[in-house]
Amino acid sequence: MRIALVTCTEMPRPDADLPILARAFADLGASAEVVAWEDERVDWSAYDLALVRSTWNYVARLRAFLGWLDRVSAATRLVNPVEALRWNLHKRYLVALAREGLSVVPTEFVHAGQEVDWAAMFARHGELVVKPAVSAGSFATIRVARGDFAAVHAHHLEHAERDLLVQPCLASVVSHGETNMVHFGGRFSHAIHKGARWNGDAEQSRGLVDPDDDERALAQDILRHVASLGFGELAYARVDLARGADGRPLLMELEILEPSLFLDRAPAQAGMLARAVLGLPLG
Repeated sequence: MRIALVTCTEMPRPDADLPILARAFADLGASAEVVAWEDERVDWSAYDLALVRSTWNYVARLRAFLGWLDRVSAATRLVNPVEALRWNLHKRYLVALAREGLSVVPTEFVHAGQEVDWAAMFARHGELVVKPAVSAGSFATIRVARGDFAAVHAHHLEHAERDLLVQPCLASVVSHGETNMVHFGGRFSHAIHKGARWNGDAEQSRGLVDPDDDERALAQDILRHVASLGFGELAYARVDLARGADGRPLLMELEILEPSLFLDRAPAQAGMLARAVLGLPLG
């Protein structure tokens, strides 16, 4: 079997998962090649499947990337399924999941060009996090002190052509960070404790952690709900959680498009993902 591990030519940082994952496929008798999504020379039909991994520059080339999703899903099997990728690409899914009763960080959706009552936003949420609804690698995600109208107006003006999300800045994220829970084939694999990342800060990965029972339960509730949407089986998903003011875990983001899977911290787990992709028992 020939597999495309899909990345991009303009990498903001190296993807440490790729060589580990290529070896895991080789161990199972499959040939995995690293291919850039925007390389027009690639014959996607020559691959048995294309596994989307680090297409991290799609934010700047969104229309082209959406067209690529359509072309490749018509030429070969796309993993994760194209319907799931399209759904996950725009973070309005957070609002949809909250409406279904799942525990999600409070999120307000701002349409591109929409006027915003920032005084009301500060009154409802206090300190804010503002981010584009289509974003990767914390692109244009800022933390705004309560009442800092100059900062939030400037950011809104700079990104007026983008849909935005407005959320409270959770105290637990500032003091502790997030738990990023990686799942393969619907089953928990491993988790990372990651520090907060705003205003262009470097990513702070703090190593493997053992999630608490309530975090595991929420992650499974979210994945069960997504499974009910009819996208097909997800080979990989990363559920990013933090704790609210009452101590309950809340979904920060559900990453099923191009998340780092931190296989450099858990290389033995790469085989689990390879098996999920190939439809083999996970063990």
